[in-house]
Formats: sequence, C-alpha cells, structure tokens
Amino acid sequence: MGKRKKTRDAVQAEVLVLSRRRCCICFGLKRDDTVKKGQIAHLDGDPGNNDRSNLAFLCFDHHDEYDGRTSQSKGFTVDEVKAYRSELYAQFETWTTDTPSECLLNFLASTIDLDTMADAAIKIAGTLVCYAEEHAYDVLVTHKIDYCDGSLYTPHLIALDHYASWGWLTFEEEEREEEPRLPRVYITVEHKPICRKVAELVKKRFTEKGGDTARLRHIDARSKDALAGDAEIPQAT
Repeated sequence: MGKRKKTRDAVQAEVLVLSRRRCCICFGLKRDDTVKKGQIAHLDGDPGNNDRSNLAFLCFDHHDEYDGRTSQSKGFTVDEVKAYRSELYAQFETWTTDTPSECLLNFLASTIDLDTMADAAIKIAGTLVCYAEEHAYDVLVTHKIDYCDGSLYTPHLIALDHYASWGWLTFEEEEREEEPRLPRVYITVEHKPICRKVAELVKKRFTEKGGDTARLRHIDARSKDALAGDAEIPQAT
C-alpha cells in the first residue's frame, strides 16, 4: 500500500510547530526568536506546492517583502531563506523531547489573548457559583481573606487552584481552629500582573451588561484594606 499523502493543513501545522511561530528571516538576520504574527510562505511562489520543504513561517513584514521581490531588487533568495529556516528549526528541535509542556505553552501563547483569558476565568467561576463574574473578579484581586463557611471558601480555593495551574498566581491556605469546632481557613495570594488585566476586563464586561457593581466595589475596598494594613486578614462577607 502506498504512503498516504498528508493534507495541506497537516503539513502547515507541522511548519507552525517546527518554527514555534518564529519568523526564520528575523531569526537568521538578528537572532530574534520572539513569537510573531505572520503567515506561511510558499518559497517557490506556487501556492499549490505544499511540500514541507517549500514552506516557511514568516512575519507579516518579511512575508510581504519576500513575495514582493522584483528582478531589479536583490531580495531574499530561496536558498537564503531555507538556510535561515534550518537554523531556526535547529534552535527549537530539542523542545519536542526535553520540554513538551513548555512547547505547548509557547504555542498557546501566540494564539491566546486577554479576551480568551477572561472567558476562561469566568467559565471556571461559573461552574462553581451562580455569580460567575463577581467570583472571578474576587479571586483575581483579593490578596488576603479568611472564611469559616465551607460553602464560601471551597469555591474560592477551587478557582485559585485553576488560576494557579495557568501560572497566574500562587497561594497558601491555613486552617486554624480559633474556637472549639469552628475552624477558619486563611488564604494568602500572590497575584501575577496578568490577574489585574484579566480582572479589569471581567469588571468591564460585568458593568456593560448592567451588573450591580456594588459587590465589586466592596471587593476592591476589602483588597485595599488588606494591602494598607496587612496586619489582619479581612473576613469574607
């Protein structure tokens, strides 16, 4: 049986993964290995030739420059771009075996924006409570808090677990039995800057759809009190 030919989409997906969405010309000229927005170029100029050897991921500027070559200008040659591509692939080839999780995170970083992050934060919160936006906002901005009601601290801790698994924050929890048979859970959170950005977008969406922002103002005030005093962890209300 003959070898099955890969589809155009499958081949282009291979090129995206091999390049990690880095422009091979940027890398070849300046060793710029940052993620770029761009397109896959057909090096021989034939859009029907989707052999992997004929494809290279280029940033928009270099794609336009490569496609706009004229006989009068000394633009990038096919062999030159292929050489840059080989150097780029060699740079990232160890990712496949050594750091698979980092490969995935770098690939996802090029496709995920702030709106997508806000959607994810609200979705998680919505699986835990009926007031999804307020809960997401609370978890994203509150630095210190304590609860004695399991129906309150359980959703908070579950949301924290999710956001921490995405690299947005770290947190610690401690259970203290300050009164007989009345344990309190104390939570301290270290937020990354992305949390504030996502929280502001969640707040904007909630406001635009006519939500009561009194609860959000209360969360803000509670968070400011915790940061200003930092002596006593505020209690949830």
